[in-house]
Amino acid sequence: MLGLLAMLPDSWPKWFAAALWGCFAGSALVLGAGVAWFVKVPTRVIAGIMAFGSGVLISALSFELMDEAYRNGGFEASALGFLAGAAVYTLANRILTLWGAKHRKRSGEQQPSESQQGGSGLAIAVGALLDGIPESMVIGLSLMKGGAVSMVAVIAIFLSNVP
Repeated sequence: MLGLLAMLPDSWPKWFAAALWGCFAGSALVLGAGVAWFVKVPTRVIAGIMAFGSGVLISALSFELMDEAYRNGGFEASALGFLAGAAVYTLANRILTLWGAKHRKRSGEQQPSESQQGGSGLAIAVGALLDGIPESMVIGLSLMKGGAVSMVAVIAIFLSNVP
């Protein structure tokens, strides 16, 4: 798939290329859900996959995105943007917890269903949407700035979305 996307004609609109890259990175959500639907994955394996995915995303953030932000915007703008993003994400996490997604991170039978806790499905869907916004922005902005998507960012987003 990466090979096909790398061969996109330059004449295609950037929004279309961004949409294809976003679909590729987001397809890991469906892949992970499919595996979980058909295979009984042990809790320890899930924890290991989640730790690996988050580590990959943090590494990409630290070594690629923050470095570029620092070089282009300076320390103050980078630090302010990083802290503002963390604050918005933390606030959204708190609101989602209050809306019924308190136990969304539990595995197996510990995760309540929508019928057991009303609003939890909507809160999880909103959380997934909020998680995808910064990822999509990274892909779109890298295309706008340089004309090419950051492969490190796309692979990191893909791997972090599998769990």
